[in-house]
Amino acid sequence: MIRGKHVLYFALQPPPEAQAQALALANAARGKHRLSAKPGLPARLHVSLNHVGDFKRPPGPVVDKAVEAAETVAARPFLVQFNRMGTWGVGEGDRPIVLWGDEGVIGVNALYSTIHKAMRRLDMAPRREAEIAPHMTLLRDKAEMPETFIEPLTWRVEEFVLIHAVHGEGRFDIVGRFPLSG
Repeated sequence: MIRGKHVLYFALQPPPEAQAQALALANAARGKHRLSAKPGLPARLHVSLNHVGDFKRPPGPVVDKAVEAAETVAARPFLVQFNRMGTWGVGEGDRPIVLWGDEGVIGVNALYSTIHKAMRRLDMAPRREAEIAPHMTLLRDKAEMPETFIEPLTWRVEEFVLIHAVHGEGRFDIVGRFPLSG
């Protein structure tokens, strides 16, 4: 499959306090595990949910259809909690240093399923729902960080967002915000 330059997906964004805590964890890990990369910008921290698509050109009408699906999502606010940090993946090159959790990601999985159903109703998703492993990437580095239990990073999720990222240009735009109610 050819990956497009424009990527559209739903995600969660941590509030400023959680962003600061996540970046503090990343900076502490840099010193302890000799990581050379710097964490990304706070506003780009996110937990990916449902992938809408990869496109060679700006997605235009697909954005409208994704917004339509998101506006039908009925879900209550919930807490997300990450209690582990470490390197994911194998192989050479830069690999992601991520936060992930145990029971603290149940709400993320539930929201993912609810969004999938909304997308499915508009023929935007396959019948079968893919599994996800909720996580937040802090940085990418060649050095490896072993799995480490951390003081939990917790926040109340009150909305999800639709992101249009343009790979290669460094663009990361929020094109829709969708509040959770209840």
